[in-house]
Amino acid sequence: MSTDPTTPDPIPRIDTVPTQVRGLEATLSTQIEGYRRFLETIGRKRDAIKNAELDRVPEIAAIEEQIVDRLQRLDQRRTAEARRLAEALGIDPESTVSEVVAALGEADGSKLAALASQLRTLVERAKREHSVVRAAADSLARHMAGIVQSVTGALSGTGVYGRQGRLRDGSSLATGLDLTT
Repeated sequence: MSTDPTTPDPIPRIDTVPTQVRGLEATLSTQIEGYRRFLETIGRKRDAIKNAELDRVPEIAAIEEQIVDRLQRLDQRRTAEARRLAEALGIDPESTVSEVVAALGEADGSKLAALASQLRTLVERAKREHSVVRAAADSLARHMAGIVQSVTGALSGTGVYGRQGRLRDGSSLATGLDLTT
């Protein structure tokens, strides 16, 4: 303590590192669960496309969008928590979670390291699977557009391609199909 009344007493520093580590672990765990849900949603979308249940795709896409939005917010929170923890450890605030774990040491950072590794694996898997489903959806959309173009060409009677590489629409053709006989 200081004897000079104008000099403030030093404020005792409360060690917040363990609390910050637990907070970061909780955020990583939540992200892991979010990516598992995202992968389940991707699987449902893949099945809907595979089974030509196209009416389900918009509903699944809306759920997927909500999950991605939440994952983005969690990612921002994880970044902020890792930055605060890095500062508390006296390392560069822009350090990665792996660098923070190294500064913590194996005893204090082992769970954090395992969670970060698990999250990394899920993120990579989600990227791969989402890419495959997107390619399948694009392929299906092109296929359906081709079918519509073929049917339009057959019904239009023109058989002539326009400047856009599509069959030109002819005059409207009234058609009917008798399903009673």
